[in-house]
Amino acid sequence: MAIKLSVLGLVFLTGCGTTATITRVNGPTVEAKVVGSDAMNVYVEGPSGFQETIRHEDIKDIDHPGSTAGVLGGIVTAYGALNIGVGLPQCEAQGAAYCTGVFLPLGIGLPIMIWGIATNVTSRSALKQTPVTGQQGSFFVAPTHQFAGRPETPGLSVGGTF
Repeated sequence: MAIKLSVLGLVFLTGCGTTATITRVNGPTVEAKVVGSDAMNVYVEGPSGFQETIRHEDIKDIDHPGSTAGVLGGIVTAYGALNIGVGLPQCEAQGAAYCTGVFLPLGIGLPIMIWGIATNVTSRSALKQTPVTGQQGSFFVAPTHQFAGRPETPGLSVGGTF
């Protein structure tokens, strides 16, 4: 039961989203995923999947996702660690339900904190990357009926576009 509650709590708390709130100098606020930037523009992907370009000079502030989850998860994780330090010596005497309560805050807080930090770092890192446009490279591996001109030895061929 406790594990189900912790998973349910994690789902609700991490459902905060992965879009940044971009406040513009003279324009509406944009909720979008930052996908890259260059010297003049920030490239974002909106909820419809279309990419939009916003000039750096038009941006007043960017509130990256995950910061609230990272902080709240960190607080719950710290409480959970303290709870384990205090409650662990009594675990054996008190039973399984007590021990579940001792470890539960850490089990809830740590994944939320990790998700929040990872989401925030991903969004911030995208500002430092030039978005990839055009066709992506690919490769394939295909079995061949011979290897090095020897029909008795099957082999593999590797090819692709890069």
